[in-house]
Amino acid sequence: MPIPSLTVSNRPTPRDTPGPAPAPEKLLSLRDVQRRLGVSKPTVLRSVRAGRLVVVRIGRRTLVHPDDLERFIDSCREAA
Repeated sequence: MPIPSLTVSNRPTPRDTPGPAPAPEKLLSLRDVQRRLGVSKPTVLRSVRAGRLVVVRIGRRTLVHPDDLERFIDSCREAA
């Protein structure tokens, strides 16, 4: 009776993975950014157009990664 050959793979098996992969952070809409900052939509759009707030464009949607919003907020801080 022939012995079946074994193949070695570098891919992790379900037993090797510790659990489900962490969900990616949710991108924020410009309305979400507006609400979080407590400013008007034109104020958010001016920051986007000026290149101070980094955005992700997917189709017709303009979204902001939470880390980019934090960087924007940090860049707006003034020394007391």
